[in-house]
Amino acid sequence: MFRQRFSRFNSDLVAIYLAHQLLIVLAGYFAVIFFPGHYDPKQFFILVGQGLNRWDAGWYLRIAQEGYNEKSAAFFPLYPLLIHLLSRLGLAPAAAGILISNLSLAGILAIFYRLARMDYDPPTSRRATWYLALFPTAFYLSAIYTESLYLLLVLLTFYFLRQGRWLPAGLCGMLAAATRNLGVFLLFPGLWEYWRATKGKISKDIVFLALIPAGLLFFMIFLQTELGNPLAFIKAQQFWHRSFSWPWFSLEQAAVLLWENRRFSRQLLDLSFTLAGLALFFISLGRERPSYTLFALIGLLVPLFSPAPHAPLLSMPRFVMVLFPIYLTLARLVKEERGHNFILALTSSLFFFLYLLFARGYWIA
Repeated sequence: MFRQRFSRFNSDLVAIYLAHQLLIVLAGYFAVIFFPGHYDPKQFFILVGQGLNRWDAGWYLRIAQEGYNEKSAAFFPLYPLLIHLLSRLGLAPAAAGILISNLSLAGILAIFYRLARMDYDPPTSRRATWYLALFPTAFYLSAIYTESLYLLLVLLTFYFLRQGRWLPAGLCGMLAAATRNLGVFLLFPGLWEYWRATKGKISKDIVFLALIPAGLLFFMIFLQTELGNPLAFIKAQQFWHRSFSWPWFSLEQAAVLLWENRRFSRQLLDLSFTLAGLALFFISLGRERPSYTLFALIGLLVPLFSPAPHAPLLSMPRFVMVLFPIYLTLARLVKEERGHNFILALTSSLFFFLYLLFARGYWIA
């Protein structure tokens, strides 16, 4: 019986992973061969791989090869550090980034399914894993972006927190905080899980959770040493024209820009994903684990505090994608096979379309 369940678990994850990769390969290849340009159709893997190296990928590759400056300080160090280490072993930097992201994606699917099984039955957990892998902007999990590594570390942090293994939870949280600016906020769900597990009794092992903000602290020490400013990662946001605002003003300004037809497609995409994320968050209130709710709330609100004038919801389709609790909520709501298949058809179609545009060099998130 155990062997059958383990085999089913592995086969499901392989199928989900391959479905994701099939969309990446097809959309990436079509993004080249169906448009004018000079290319060799026989260079299949080169054509497919180049679509994963767009926009912010260039920043991570430059950091991995040249180090930090005042502008690149906006990007956290763990992902480019791993690229740098693999390139020292002889791997091309872009290939190293793609390898890290796609290995992380395999880990994401495995850990997310196990995490879901702590609260849900196998069918619901499988549906949630499908929704994560085929989310319309899930192609960022295969691209040279931090999303894949970050989400893997987030899931590992929650997985260990749920088991009461505070040291590995703190270590994974620390690495997440060194990967993305929001990683440091894992401290708050971590403290809630600790309080719940110990029933409010604090002991010396709570110190392991203090490792989480250490990831940010180490980066700040590095920035002080290299650039003379430990808050250079905040100062660098000015290069993307981000400034403080209240979340409701960010949403209002996005709606105004949409109504005025200013960069209509970008505003529509950003606003649609933001509202979808907020809707699933509100539906989840009182139904998902409080630590999950807190994680999703922080992931939604923090970016809304720092809008850009031209795009108040800048990158929200990508930020919403890593909020894993929304997939659990969606899987719990959709129980019939017909509804499940409809969602997969919709999300995979959007995945293909948005990734094709991304591979062509269009900004998505």
